[in-house]
Amino acid sequence: MLSKFLRDATSFVASSHEAIERSAPHIYLSALPFTDKTSLVYQEFSSHCTGLVTVDTYGISKHGGSSSMTLTGHGGPVRSVSYSPDGLLLASGSDDGTVRIWNTLTGEETLSPLRSGDGSVLSVGFSRNNNLVASGTQSGDVCIWNITSNQAVPRRMSSHSDKVNSVVFSPDGSRLASASDDKAVCLWNTETGEQLSILIGHTASVLRVIFHVDGEMLASISSDGTVKLWHSTTGQATGWPVVNNHLYGADISLHGDIVAGASFNEVILWRVQTGEKIAVLGADELIFSIQFSPDGRSLLVAHSHGLRVWALLPDPTNASWVDLRGHSMQVNLATFSPDGLYIASASDDGTIRIWSAASVESAVQQLPAHVSKVTSVAVSRDGTLIAGASDDESVRVWNARTGDEMLSPLQGHAVAISPDGRLIASVLKDHTVRLWQTHSGVAVGEPMRGHTSYVNAVTFSHDGGWLATASRDKTVRIWNLTTRQDSAVGPLHCHDIAHAVAFSLDDKLVAAGVYLSHIHLWRTDTGERLDAPSSANQWIMSLAFSPDSTRIVSSGMDNAARVWEVCTGQPILVLRGHTNSVRSVAWSFDGIFIGTGSEDCELRLWDAMTGALLATLYGHTHEIRSVAFTFDGLFIVSGSEDATIRKWDVSAACKPASERGTNPVAALASANIDVPWLVGPAGELLLWVPIEYLPYLQAALCTLLIGRRRIIIGVGDNGLSAGTDWTACWTN
Repeated sequence: MLSKFLRDATSFVASSHEAIERSAPHIYLSALPFTDKTSLVYQEFSSHCTGLVTVDTYGISKHGGSSSMTLTGHGGPVRSVSYSPDGLLLASGSDDGTVRIWNTLTGEETLSPLRSGDGSVLSVGFSRNNNLVASGTQSGDVCIWNITSNQAVPRRMSSHSDKVNSVVFSPDGSRLASASDDKAVCLWNTETGEQLSILIGHTASVLRVIFHVDGEMLASISSDGTVKLWHSTTGQATGWPVVNNHLYGADISLHGDIVAGASFNEVILWRVQTGEKIAVLGADELIFSIQFSPDGRSLLVAHSHGLRVWALLPDPTNASWVDLRGHSMQVNLATFSPDGLYIASASDDGTIRIWSAASVESAVQQLPAHVSKVTSVAVSRDGTLIAGASDDESVRVWNARTGDEMLSPLQGHAVAISPDGRLIASVLKDHTVRLWQTHSGVAVGEPMRGHTSYVNAVTFSHDGGWLATASRDKTVRIWNLTTRQDSAVGPLHCHDIAHAVAFSLDDKLVAAGVYLSHIHLWRTDTGERLDAPSSANQWIMSLAFSPDSTRIVSSGMDNAARVWEVCTGQPILVLRGHTNSVRSVAWSFDGIFIGTGSEDCELRLWDAMTGALLATLYGHTHEIRSVAFTFDGLFIVSGSEDATIRKWDVSAACKPASERGTNPVAALASANIDVPWLVGPAGELLLWVPIEYLPYLQAALCTLLIGRRRIIIGVGDNGLSAGTDWTACWTN
């Protein structure tokens, strides 16, 4: 029991050190509430505390059960880590020019740093007997160190003309393979340092080299998109599959039957012999390395914001994953321990972290939600339903209060809900428009056909009798929902691609946002084109009418939204403040607010009359593609490329800080996010949040998060002990 408590205590400190180092009160106020409830640390101390936040997790593993140790000592980014075959030692290579050897049980260095004087150490590897460590350097030299004798000078092997990305010993330890940016793989005799052969054939950098378990075969993986197989004694190529046009990383399963290749932000699995694609796994971030677990059941990905471990069995096409976050900068490489129980990661933050891999097998079932970018959101007029459409070509519908999914997924990549709430409209990649019954999800009639290219947007008229669509075929079509045919006034022709479409509230006008800075405007009864604003926006991505139909707000590529007078086409207001393109705009039905969603991940609320900025809402981790107000104006809904939908409290967001209340509960409800803290209006620290939870946080002004994972922060019946009264949390 004591050893388990000490293990849990070590994990508690390692996983929550950011809170502990910054503020002692938050050992209790933040670190303890977020700790895995099954840990002995939580069970021992939580009973002595009151007035702490409540943390409910859905679709994500508990915090604190993964990170077990942080190794510090390098004076620069850590480029590579490698376990010894017995798992008791860990070698690391860094931009500080050193190789360091660590005891994996204690975290202490076992030797003085090893220096070859060849610049950054980009790759390291152990021999089978644990006695030798090889390093690949920026200069192109390969070094072998005998760590049992604390050898001060390495055996140096020079042949590569560019940096060495990978070094690996053969299973019997007699040979060493090295892979370089010079497009070559070299084989060396580890006893003499003699070069045995040079393997030539790749047309770009060789990223990694791997010995098969029998030592006879060698695989090399290149950014030219190929994996080549070689006979390791003769150096003869034995064939290869072409897997992709460009690889950032790759690995081959233990038995050599499956290749995993990383291309930018996704991993593709292939069968080696046939080249058959097995599955595509999205990592959402730029990938730097991938590795199979020793048993082949899991796949480890190091990326720009942390680690992701995929559980491949029983079905790699529907694999669940666990995110491991804690590094403050990108992770360059990660590797499993030989027994598969631990993971070591090397980061630009200068640290090495060791994680428990046990959480991978117990990956929590994620919530039903989009798995790719949310491109369109809609809210029913009565405020009970939220619909979202995604790049995954699905339309999903949720209860707007609870986030529960109401229907099985429908088809489409843009969505609208009829004013009476009875119909859902979506557009599909086959250029058709489809209607669905809201209560059942059953398709209504045949698809509506007419567009000849991708349909970008869809919207209902406010009386519910018509549907308008905007397409890359440079037309806007208005559909009669009774006949499900084009209206007599269409199609309406644009001078270029139509990206957005909107009806005026009285349905007398329809407007389209068009590529290259134009807004087109037509009368819906005759199809007559009216004089319309020629926008300064470089690309009209979204537009919306004011409730009185006299103004239009539009957004585009120049980081601003603009309000235009319909009758004159003259600009009235320019809404500036975003630091990247504004992808979506919405006008509240009471005419008070304009909402804007941007590629800078921010949702902003503006005074529609004066253009004054009222609030900036943070939470999305990728660009916001769509925004929509509820009919009563109390909430605004946003859909993002982070595959989530968020519902925000408009009235609370727009209150001045002085009116939000001074008690801790009110402060927490209106807090801003300053990674990784929730902070009050004066910058005071209210709550530390584990970095891996931030993308899934439903707290503060976000009253609902719809995604595959959700973290809900609440306040218990005893209120919240915070600020100067924080000591009241300790009851014993």
